[in-house]
Amino acid sequence: MKKIKTICFLLILIINVGFQISGEELSKGKNQKGLHLEYKIVVDRKSTKYFSINLVISGLQSRSLFLRMTNNYGQVKELNNLIPKLSFISRGKKILGIERVNEFLWKVPVNSSKIEVNYLVNTQYPYSSLNMVRLPFRDENHLCFPSSSVFIHPDEEYILKNNIKINKITIYFNPPLDWIAATTWGVDRFVFDLDPPSLKNLNEALVCAGNYDIYSFKVEDISVDTAVLFKDKEVSYFKTIGIQAIEQGLKSAFDIFHFFPVPKLFAMIHFVYEHPGRMNGNALECSVNLNCGPILNHKHQLEMASHIFAEIFHFWNGQVLNRGENKSVIWFTEGVTNYYRLKNMLSSGFIGEKEFLQFLSEEFNKVFHSPRCTDDLNELSQDYYKDREAMTLTYSKGCCVTFALDLLIREISSNKKSFDYVLKQMIKKYNFKENDNYYTHKDVDGTIKKILGDSYFHIYKNLYGEDFIAEFKSILETAGLSILKKKGRPLYFGILNFGPPDGQVKILSIDRESPAYAAGLRSGDVLISINGQKIKTTSSIKEILETIPKNEPVKLMIIRNEKKISLDTLWNSFATEYVIKKKENNI
Repeated sequence: MKKIKTICFLLILIINVGFQISGEELSKGKNQKGLHLEYKIVVDRKSTKYFSINLVISGLQSRSLFLRMTNNYGQVKELNNLIPKLSFISRGKKILGIERVNEFLWKVPVNSSKIEVNYLVNTQYPYSSLNMVRLPFRDENHLCFPSSSVFIHPDEEYILKNNIKINKITIYFNPPLDWIAATTWGVDRFVFDLDPPSLKNLNEALVCAGNYDIYSFKVEDISVDTAVLFKDKEVSYFKTIGIQAIEQGLKSAFDIFHFFPVPKLFAMIHFVYEHPGRMNGNALECSVNLNCGPILNHKHQLEMASHIFAEIFHFWNGQVLNRGENKSVIWFTEGVTNYYRLKNMLSSGFIGEKEFLQFLSEEFNKVFHSPRCTDDLNELSQDYYKDREAMTLTYSKGCCVTFALDLLIREISSNKKSFDYVLKQMIKKYNFKENDNYYTHKDVDGTIKKILGDSYFHIYKNLYGEDFIAEFKSILETAGLSILKKKGRPLYFGILNFGPPDGQVKILSIDRESPAYAAGLRSGDVLISINGQKIKTTSSIKEILETIPKNEPVKLMIIRNEKKISLDTLWNSFATEYVIKKKENNI
């Protein structure tokens, strides 16, 4: 009897183990089958405030699923501002018991192999230098957004931890009839099967749909797709200047590094601004976005081209994506790239030496007149996202420092090396695209010190900090260049740039050699009155001063740090402009 019981127990144990093993095998087999994410984007011509997304996730095997949405680079703090309507559906019914883990993460109970997520996306985020690759925008002619700002998807940490695969990601577009779709994943079609089907690929794209013109071509072995939203005559300008800038931008950078850091390029270009010549741009993984105002003259054409050159060069010199808390190397990605947009335009024949030096003169003048011109690049980089003046100076001072170092390296190496060598060494050792090795402030200094040597490294530190102007002039003199002062345009109170057209009349930048600056007027001050007459707008300044002689001092009332201050100063002056010119030797 005991024998029979023992045999029965062993049989039951074997059967249970068998079921467990087969269950695990089955579970593994099902997980290996993977998920299919299917997004359907519907754009209603009548509604410019929102567009809708229907997400179907099939192939589910677990009892719960964590779904998330990115926080749009921190630009959106509350989900309701971006997604005003959201529902989770399973078997035709609303899913209950959803746990809101945080503002952008949900734990969703699952009782079938498929669930749906339906939601509306707010598109009323204006174009700006910060929003272009961060938030969606829509008007009657087009819709554009970075994919990371709209797609809800399985949480990456959750699927990795549970060994869940994503086998397929499909994007369907349902736009108005006369619209086309163009994306980082491909152009001029309405269905996109992502290859590879990864969350990384899903979240690193730029997407647009609307009345775009598509231009596709190849540069060396890299494919380029360009989607352009035109306004009338900009078509011919882009065809002659824009495409050429993309081609030359890629070629000139390739000539330095001898490789392309991206397998393809998607450029999304909008002529949307009303102000002539206004432009800003951003690069994102394999994509570039540029927003432009009307192109009215040759200078505007060069501005458009220079922005394209800059954003393309970011593909190579964009190492500081993982900035963390230490932002001290932002000057290297932004300032160095600012210089190389000009250097590459020169080397490719896009501009001549005279225009090259004109662009550099403009950057030097921005530094010279900045109230923070003596701050070192580390401080400016740390304040890059907090202070507009620091952001501007990071570009301009970084550009000028790179130009000076380029000249210095050429001099001490007898023209055998240039700053190109610094970039090659940095990307060879710290190429995050290959090895996730992000460089630091110490790494930049170490590489430059190794190239300059102990005898010249102090010059770099002088350029980097408060002795920039004196050291910059000295290096240019040695290289056969001079910096000449000239009288520029007439100014009111030495003010180079005013604040927004609406609201308070605020000083953005001021000529540091003007009488008003000597009297104490500074950037950030708000103008209230002149000799008791109230200043309502920037145009009212001209009206008030028309009756006052140019050599007669006035009483200027301002607000600084919420306190009223009275200044006695001359109001008439001319901008102090510095021009970099060649003396004898080539650069």
